[in-house]
Formats: sequence, C-alpha cells, structure tokens
Amino acid sequence: MSVKAGANIAFMMNFVCDFIDERMDRDSFDLDFHHHLIERYDGMFRENAEAAQAFAESIGDVVDRSSAMSDDDFRDALCDPYDLVLDILRGRAY
Repeated sequence: MSVKAGANIAFMMNFVCDFIDERMDRDSFDLDFHHHLIERYDGMFRENAEAAQAFAESIGDVVDRSSAMSDDDFRDALCDPYDLVLDILRGRAY
C-alpha cells in the first residue's frame, strides 16, 4: 500500500526520518523542528488533517519532552509516533 502524503507532510516526515536515521545531528533538528512545523502545519492539515494532528500531537510531544533524553533515546522515542503517522497516511491506523 502506498503512502499518500502531500509536499508539506512529506517534508516533515523526511525531516524527522533524517534525524532518526542519523543523517541529521541533534542541534540541527532541535533548531529547526518547531520552525518547520509552524510554517507547514496549515498545509499539512489541508493535505491530511488526521495525519497533521497526529504528527503535531505525537511527534511534537516527544520533541517537547526530549531535552532530558540522550540522542539515541530521543531517536527511539520518535519511532513509534513516526510509524503511527505513516500508518495514517497508508490508511492502516486505528
């Protein structure tokens, strides 16, 4: 089953994936995550409201709680909410 994501959701998912897969360092992720989410959220919501809300709530929540986490723990904590958003985009969630 294919993933149905518009440009804004795809950008944010790739952004998170780059950090999870260690193609982006923690400082770059921390500096840019909220900026990109604020800039792209309305577009994400128009593309797929359910995925946008799940992204902001689940991934955003992990990011907001990440200051006490090691890089590896942070990456691990992002995996489940990332997979949830992917499942929503694939039409397989809930």
